[in-house]
Amino acid sequence: MSSVRKSQDNVSPSSQDDLVPNKTGLTLVGSSEVNNNVAYTEEEKKALVRKLDWHILPFIFWCYLFNSLDRNNISNAKSDGMTIDLNFPANGYATMLTVFNVTFAGLGVPGVMLTRFVGPRWTIPGYMIGWGAMAMFNAACKNFASVLVVRLLLGVFEAGFAASLIFYLTTFYTRGELGGRIAAFYSCQPLAGAFSGLLAYGVFQMDSALKGWQILMLIEGAFTVAFAVLTAFMLPWSTDSAKFLSDREKEIARARILKDGSTATNTKFKPETFFQPLKDWKFYIFALIAICYGVAATVASNFLTQIIERFGYSTVKTNLYTVAPYACGALVLALTAWSSDRFRERGLHLASALVLVIIGCLLLACLPASSTGPAYFATFLITMGAYTPSCLFHTWHQCNEPSEDGRAFRVGMLTFLANTGTFVSANIFLDKWAPRYVIPLAVTCGVEALALVLVLGLRMYMTLDNRRRNKRQGVNWQSKDVPTEALVDGPANPSFRHFY
Repeated sequence: MSSVRKSQDNVSPSSQDDLVPNKTGLTLVGSSEVNNNVAYTEEEKKALVRKLDWHILPFIFWCYLFNSLDRNNISNAKSDGMTIDLNFPANGYATMLTVFNVTFAGLGVPGVMLTRFVGPRWTIPGYMIGWGAMAMFNAACKNFASVLVVRLLLGVFEAGFAASLIFYLTTFYTRGELGGRIAAFYSCQPLAGAFSGLLAYGVFQMDSALKGWQILMLIEGAFTVAFAVLTAFMLPWSTDSAKFLSDREKEIARARILKDGSTATNTKFKPETFFQPLKDWKFYIFALIAICYGVAATVASNFLTQIIERFGYSTVKTNLYTVAPYACGALVLALTAWSSDRFRERGLHLASALVLVIIGCLLLACLPASSTGPAYFATFLITMGAYTPSCLFHTWHQCNEPSEDGRAFRVGMLTFLANTGTFVSANIFLDKWAPRYVIPLAVTCGVEALALVLVLGLRMYMTLDNRRRNKRQGVNWQSKDVPTEALVDGPANPSFRHFY
């Protein structure tokens, strides 16, 4: 028999009517945009989620794949001699990465603020067209100075993209569904590394008047622009505008988000609520974690090719040998995200990924250059652990922010801070430490160890705080038991429960 749900049911063994301020501290706030008594079956919910997945995730996957390709190809280009062809100065590669991140990291918050203000239907395709064009301009660069200008502009267009995608998904999916959906596009980052390695393997063997790295950037940039145009017309930008949903399904979609996602849906942008997370001390712990895990993520995306060069392979083979570690990284990310959603748990899954990075860095730093097999295995550990935190981390902090404005700020600012990891990695993985990079790997290991301590500490606090709240109210609630529609004042509400 089908189980029938209501948008505010399943809060406690008692009925929803029992949730009154003098008993639990819970204050229900109605929404003019949704019928608070929408009843729907489990089958209807599953059918709706399948429709959303079918119409949204494939586009999100390809959008982020092109984004990752345009960022990862610089490592392949370096291995093909781009730095020599364009007369890069000493440590010019590190300087180029740093310049890119001045705009890429620095404009993350304004980028997602723009998305929150004008809507993702304009910003997401616009960002893609911009960075696709810059990737093609990169192929036309004639010297180091022109590369710096192009990379600076590339960062402008890429800055708000990933954060905008995450915010976009939170308007369609509940907190318990976000991990797997964010993983659906974050898995593109290691997959892009694998695909870019394969593409570089083929392109770098072509006989052409253009350099191999120039062809690589032209191909990837052109496909990005073409897909951006397609996305502008095909991707649904809200549940209300989704033509593939019936009126009944739109009502269910709004009710689901109010139950386990937002305090209200389709709200107007308010600056005062946008910056509200700055008043929460836990935001600053998340900020430190973001900076730390961002170091490992940028090491994997920008320097894996250079790390594998220690094995002494040719340029073509070096790029080919990046494929397997990146592919394993994508697989582990997907499996970890599935497990995280399945058990509604974030902290321990995130901690396990950080442990993999720490072990991988320790192995690479300690093994001699002649130990090819174990060292290559260590690169698998790094990619398996370095890419997974992005997905789990953003799902974690988004699940603890019921306001749409607050979620937009959090994802923008924390994405910005994670991207600052490049400032660290670019300035420690210098040519003078090649080919073993012992000091850079040791620094990376230490930074990830700090992230591990912060993650476990924050999770412990959330666990204990939930227990304290339950004890005060005489209930045994988890985050899923309290409808987010009721939590207008967020953690200040006694009925708030952390999602950890």
